[in-house]
Amino acid sequence: MRMVLRGAADRARQLALSVLTVALGAGLATAVLALQDSAERVAAGGAGASWTLSRAPVVVTAVPEEAAAGITASPLGEPPRLDPDTVAELERLPGVRRTAVEAPFSAYVVTADRTLGGHSDRSFGHSWALAEAEGLTPATGRAPESVGEVVLDTRTAADAGLTPGDRARVLTSDGTADVLVTGTVERGGAPDRALFFPPVEAARRGGDPVLALLWPGEGTGPDRLAGAVEEAAPGARVLTGDERSTALALDGENRDLASGMGRFLGTMAALALAVAAVTVAGLLSLTVRDRAREFALLRLAGARPGLVRRLVVGEALVLGCVAAALSCVVGTALALLLSRLFAELGALPDGFALVLGWPPLAAGAALALAVPLAASWRPALTAGRIAPVEAMRAAQAEPVSFSRARPVLGTVVLCGAAALFATAWGLAGTVVAVTAAATAALVLVAAAVLLSPVLVHAVLLLLRPLTRRRAASLVADREARADVRRVAGVMTPLLVTTAVACLLLFQETTTTEARLRAYGERLAADLVVSGALGVGLPASAAEAAEGVPGVAAAGGYRQTVTSAGGPYLTTHLVEPETVPRIYDLAVEGGAWEDFGTGGVAVRADTARSRGWRAGRTVELLGPDGTGFTARVSVLYRAGLDFPDVLLPEEAVAPRMLDTLHNGLYVVLDPSADAGRTASLLEEAIDAGPELRVSDRAGHIADQARLGQEDAWITHLMVALVAGFAGVSAVNALVVSVSARARSFALLRLVGASRAQVAGMVAGEALAVSLAGVALGTATALTGVAAVGHALVGGGTVVLAVPLDQYLPLAGAVVGIGLLASLVPAVAALRARPLHAAG
Repeated sequence: MRMVLRGAADRARQLALSVLTVALGAGLATAVLALQDSAERVAAGGAGASWTLSRAPVVVTAVPEEAAAGITASPLGEPPRLDPDTVAELERLPGVRRTAVEAPFSAYVVTADRTLGGHSDRSFGHSWALAEAEGLTPATGRAPESVGEVVLDTRTAADAGLTPGDRARVLTSDGTADVLVTGTVERGGAPDRALFFPPVEAARRGGDPVLALLWPGEGTGPDRLAGAVEEAAPGARVLTGDERSTALALDGENRDLASGMGRFLGTMAALALAVAAVTVAGLLSLTVRDRAREFALLRLAGARPGLVRRLVVGEALVLGCVAAALSCVVGTALALLLSRLFAELGALPDGFALVLGWPPLAAGAALALAVPLAASWRPALTAGRIAPVEAMRAAQAEPVSFSRARPVLGTVVLCGAAALFATAWGLAGTVVAVTAAATAALVLVAAAVLLSPVLVHAVLLLLRPLTRRRAASLVADREARADVRRVAGVMTPLLVTTAVACLLLFQETTTTEARLRAYGERLAADLVVSGALGVGLPASAAEAAEGVPGVAAAGGYRQTVTSAGGPYLTTHLVEPETVPRIYDLAVEGGAWEDFGTGGVAVRADTARSRGWRAGRTVELLGPDGTGFTARVSVLYRAGLDFPDVLLPEEAVAPRMLDTLHNGLYVVLDPSADAGRTASLLEEAIDAGPELRVSDRAGHIADQARLGQEDAWITHLMVALVAGFAGVSAVNALVVSVSARARSFALLRLVGASRAQVAGMVAGEALAVSLAGVALGTATALTGVAAVGHALVGGGTVVLAVPLDQYLPLAGAVVGIGLLASLVPAVAALRARPLHAAG
């Protein structure tokens, strides 16, 4: 152990970058684990539950069947509804003084220039009874009493410039209507907007109740009443005390953020650790080769191979211990920084609070210890095999040959990637194909890392004609050929940095391009009508559009999910008779004429995976967990971006909280003027000032712009993961160049000038950097192109690589390679050649 500590102390500067690399990787893992754990706590605790219902002693909600519990908790899930008979039975229970119900529905205040609310700022209509259960009283004005009256939360009233006595325009599924504002209530910074209607009107608009509010009579306590409810309605969920705050969670955006944040951060942690393992392993291999003479002297002095191996593993352990301590500090700082960044970007669910406990810190420290130890295994074996006679050699040239195990393993991994690519090509257009292609992309990067010595040989062969013109190039070529493993160790982190960055950046752009291309080929509508972003259109929009001259057909849609056991089925609710006119969908079974009430249209690959065929009756679960049967009327062929299932709107819509349509497709008469018809549609459909009527090309362009709004997530992943890989690359390059100080000194002693040696290093660094960028790019884009083909199928390969993103990336990697090589080389050349040569 004393030898290990002395060795580590003597090489403290060289190990500092290694410690920093491991600490950054483990710290990043600590941070993402802490954020993921915090996000999952929010999701488990019911993200978006902004109603405490503290003034209603007993709250009753429906309970979905066990098989439906997952779908109701999903981001697009809906709360189950109470049966009206159950509510009537609750009203008749002894000891019940008062009963009220709540069924939220979409309701937005519309001003002269915008609709208040959106995707991340939902606005719902409620019964005034909910306000009473919450303990809300009018801050100004009075409660709503008659149809056509409403109370607004103070935030919405202030944004709209409304006060009691004003008339407000409110958008609901019936369209927009003028209502009288009778008062305002203060909700204390609640995330969603609230419009309170008289109970009778709210019940008509909202449908079957989501929950029932019970007030016990005199002499009956809440617990006693709750017991009576459980006996009378054994299938219901009865809540008292603090549990009442979980009864009404309306904002699916929060659930999506809470669950999605965990997935995103988990992916980021896995990538960071994979990059750390690869780069640290390469770094230790470089270190062992550079210290070969030192280990040989130990063997010559009588040390056994086991002692040499323990020295390597011991230094890795010391490195890991220091990195583990630093990872706690780095992880804490990164967790605080990332949580603030995500909060500023609005990417955290409401109620998120960073919890940095011992488990994430311990996990990060354990990883900081495990990664160097695991990475030291192979270098330790190599060090143990160094013969004592190597200490007698005057030159330090490495043998050209290298271990056969690595290229054999690399070939096996490459064959695995090829098999995955073949699977993706053969099953293009299915979920299996996309999964296989995405997996193959990562496997191909692993194969490139394992085959890097072979790739270096190939690169040197290609560059041989260029190295004969100048002496510096010739020397660089000979040095590289003499130590292929060193060059491979330097090129690998650059290759990994480029490949990871390209995968993260261009898989998203390619996926978006593939989806938009498939969408454009399938869309048969001439015009697309959309409302305010994240709000939508009233159900009456389709009927209004059909009355416009020049319109041949108009059909709206609503997004939701259904289930038939297993993964959820993406679902659109449509008007069956309009589907064959607004979409160009090839039919594989059944007929569109058979699609109507009681029917379901299913994407062909989804039907095949479940063994469904046209004419079969299937059992489905709606987004609220309610089961129903439907007859498979049509099997259609479409890309993965198109929903798995199309259902008539009446099958599920009455049980959805969001009562607005996501959009409206319009087909024109052949003789209609598109521009004039678009103007007439804007006049006929009353959905607020942000109503937009676009032609097909304009609509697809709008979708492309919307797809870029979340690009910051990808850029953040590139900055963190690829940036970490860049730090690791710098580490490997500095260690490699610093270890060649003796070689540089020998060149100086035989007559080479400082400029010539620096030129040789620069030439080699440029060649290695360009090779790493080229190989990393080719590796990543092969996988990205496979993903694009798997999405669209039909022999079409989609690849979207924006040059304004790729060129800065490639330039940054090449710049890293040059700087990290030249700076330590220049420092080494300052020493006198005789001193450096030893």
